[in-house]
Amino acid sequence: MNEEIWFEEPLLPPEAMVEETAKGLEKLAARDERRLAEEQSLDLAALQRAEDKAAAIRRYIEERARGILRVHYPRYRRLTPEEAAHLQTTPSGLPPGALAQGKLYLVRLGIEFDVLPEERKAGWAYTEAWCRAYLFSPGSSAQPRLLDLYPQRLYEGGPTTVRVEAGLGLKAGIVETQLGKLSADLHVGQVTPVTLGFFGEEERAPYWELRAKEKPILGVYHFWMIVEQPPGCGPVRLAVLGEGNLQARLFSIPVGPKERAWEKRESILLAG
Repeated sequence: MNEEIWFEEPLLPPEAMVEETAKGLEKLAARDERRLAEEQSLDLAALQRAEDKAAAIRRYIEERARGILRVHYPRYRRLTPEEAAHLQTTPSGLPPGALAQGKLYLVRLGIEFDVLPEERKAGWAYTEAWCRAYLFSPGSSAQPRLLDLYPQRLYEGGPTTVRVEAGLGLKAGIVETQLGKLSADLHVGQVTPVTLGFFGEEERAPYWELRAKEKPILGVYHFWMIVEQPPGCGPVRLAVLGEGNLQARLFSIPVGPKERAWEKRESILLAG
């Protein structure tokens, strides 16, 4: 596995959606079986030979309708006093001076949305995807919180390489860089419209919503946040998950991790 990858996991459809999608394809097969040939990753000849076509279609959905999520090791550094002094007010309404009471960190997340090789060749991709994170300090009297995140609202343009800096909030500008430097520099990464960012519950469960525009959602995307470790907050840990709506030629189906409960997911130490 690539040394940049923290973990990889399959994204699976809910059982109820497998049933619903299979029934839809069964009805299509009953009307016009040849239309199923539009789904290029489906072996139509094998389906026609199957004694139980309904079971064969369901098995196809179970085996092929799945995504792949790869989460990169997060990159982070502590903000300088000068950077901390210029941070703007957060959604909590605290004045800028109150933001420097704890340690502040700039964090970059990297996440890859992928599909199985055969499905990629058949044109499968995500029409919507979500990157979700959770910041917590086990057993602490105070918990970490977000002061800013990027992207928050990207609507225009195309997939772009940007450089993000901390100052008066997180600001980004378009840059040109070699692909290898994307993993090495926490300030540089790939973003795409349409992306909306949210601080989440208690300002420590951020998530980003990606919607396909001119190009499908596939590949690596980066997200940044400024995290405060306030007084009384012990070591900060980070957990991440991804999910999306997978679009084939004949159907769309939601896919996500088998385990969604944060307390049961793998986490990584972000700040001691």
